Amino acid sequence: MAVVIVGLSLGVLMESLGRCLAASRSIQNYNTAQILLANKSCEFRLEHSTDTLDQNGDFPGFDGFTWSRDFTVTDTEGLWKQTITVAWQERGKPVTDTVVEYRRLPHKQKR
Repeated sequence: MAVVIVGLSLGVLMESLGRCLAASRSIQNYNTAQILLANKSCEFRLEHSTDTLDQNGDFPGFDGFTWSRDFTVTDTEGLWKQTITVAWQERGKPVTDTVVEYRRLPHKQKR
């Protein structure tokens, strides 16, 4: 009887440990995504105001993480909504984190 109880307890502990490790990886991925989003946002703020294209790419040194930037027109002339998204895979499913900013781009043409 004691062997059965110990066996069941070890099974439950192993499952709990697996869940904790998965949660830890998920938190690490979100932290990485936040840093990458902040870096991309800063990079786009420092760029030339004539670089107004929708873009996408990956992050060298951060395998599995990709980014995209999309512009959407607003009701205010010269003001554009910029959406920056970082994407990665977690447990076989796509995950994203996004930041939305507004930029004054008077020379950007509406599509």
